[in-house]
Amino acid sequence: MVSKVDGFSVFRRLFFLYSLILVVIYLVLVAVFVGNINKSSRELVTSRQMMNENYLENIEQQLDNIYEQQVNLINNANVTKLSYSIYDDAYEKNQMILELLRTIEGIQSMNPLIEDIIITFPRLNITLSSDEGYFRKNSDVWSHVKPGSEYNYLIAYDDNILLNFTYPLMFSVSEGYTPDCNIQVVLSQALLRQSLDVFVDEQGSGGALWFMLEDDFVIESGSSEVSSLYINASEAEHLSSTSNEWEGKYEGYQFVTTKSMKYPLTIIAFINRELISQIMLRYIAILTAVMVIISGMFAFSLLYSKRIVVKPIQEMISAFGRISEGDFSVRIYHEPHDEFNYLYSGFNDSVGYIQELIENIYEQENLLQNAELAQLQSQINPHFLYNSFFIINRMAKNESYDQITTFVTSLAKYYRFLNKETSQFIPLEEEVNHMTNYIDIQQMRFSEKISAELGDVPEQMSSVKVPKLILQPIVENAYKYGMADKLEDGLIRVSYEQEGSIIRIIVEDNGEEINESNIKAIRRGIAGESEDGKIHALQNINKRLKLAYGEHCGVIVEVGDFGGLCVVLIIDTTVQL
Repeated sequence: MVSKVDGFSVFRRLFFLYSLILVVIYLVLVAVFVGNINKSSRELVTSRQMMNENYLENIEQQLDNIYEQQVNLINNANVTKLSYSIYDDAYEKNQMILELLRTIEGIQSMNPLIEDIIITFPRLNITLSSDEGYFRKNSDVWSHVKPGSEYNYLIAYDDNILLNFTYPLMFSVSEGYTPDCNIQVVLSQALLRQSLDVFVDEQGSGGALWFMLEDDFVIESGSSEVSSLYINASEAEHLSSTSNEWEGKYEGYQFVTTKSMKYPLTIIAFINRELISQIMLRYIAILTAVMVIISGMFAFSLLYSKRIVVKPIQEMISAFGRISEGDFSVRIYHEPHDEFNYLYSGFNDSVGYIQELIENIYEQENLLQNAELAQLQSQINPHFLYNSFFIINRMAKNESYDQITTFVTSLAKYYRFLNKETSQFIPLEEEVNHMTNYIDIQQMRFSEKISAELGDVPEQMSSVKVPKLILQPIVENAYKYGMADKLEDGLIRVSYEQEGSIIRIIVEDNGEEINESNIKAIRRGIAGESEDGKIHALQNINKRLKLAYGEHCGVIVEVGDFGGLCVVLIIDTTVQL
């Protein structure tokens, strides 16, 4: 008689043990997660402080550069002459004004932070602006500068922030003093606001530029309300003017500030702490849900422990199915060191070996293709270059300088394509351009007896990738062999057809008369059954098209409508190169 199994079975003991482990893991993960959140918060504050410092350093450098431009303008000869009315007549004065306008317009165009440059000559009662030009009135911005203030004085005026430069460098303290010249650079608020986007993220953080003037001027990105609350609070707490770093919390935000020691400027970055807390709680809830699901899955797997053999077998069947579909990247894994682990390892090793063999074969085909392309390029007839020099010499004797320019430009394009285009596959449009350029060169020589009709490449074909050098060699054969005995009325025509995914490029001529016997001989040569040098290019192009697109593509030859040879290139656009 079979004894009765104890109610507290192994299954139940394993279940309770695993549940206990899950609870411990859950608590540990929660503790680690909370610790990481706090650590990340501290690191975020440190990161924002570094961002503040880098941002402030960049702003100070740009303001320093603008100041250098102001110094250069003060030392400009035209500024000096206009300041002291050193000119002979109104014409010379106007010329100096125009030249100075061009100078400040150039400075503005080179510095995106500069929105406008305004130069005022109080004694002349004129003002120059890089945006508005010349007008006869004084800008009164300089009058808002306190007597004795520094030369690089920031001013908030008319909803703008200005970097003011008054010459002489220091204001006179006497009443009614009028400067010789005043330069104001209007800073671009749009650019400054855009630059603050580095502080903005999806959690509600942001940043602001606080110009600490008599009337505070703030440029901000993110929540303007948060920046305003902080600024009001910090002014109420009398933020120390000697501190350049400050951290604090206000209304649920973490603030990080950096104060400039050169300019009345403070960088404010704020982080939404409430959102960070919400994210932490959300992740804890997700972690809890995941742990509950895992626990349920484990309990379910224990109840169906007898099926532990079915799943590995099904995985192997699925893997074999993917291999039969040509996917040799499939790998299967089994962690327990049992029979399935041995089978899986053997399966992975076998598939890896087969994949390596396939990749080696594919690489060999690519090497063969590249070698044949290099051979084709090396076989370009050197007489072509000699003939080109002869044509240039003839044009020079005839003083046809415009034709020389056109011919040399085409020749340069021709050799640049051969020597610099390293890609094995290029857009059809580039290949056609090279062929057209070659025809232009040849027509310089044969235009009296040969004409060329070139069809337009359909727009849907222009970007199709094709092997390099598949058209120019065919056209070269037409000139070299088809038109060799043609004294007049020679014709070469290139056209394009598309039927579904198949593209046909047709090159035909009315040269040497072709019959079926000639066609058969050429076809045997293309198939590699003969070594006729005249069709080596066709043979090479045929091989490359078949390697690239498959056996249903390649080169077809037949008798053309003009009685000469008609060469058709077949390309399948569904094949991705």
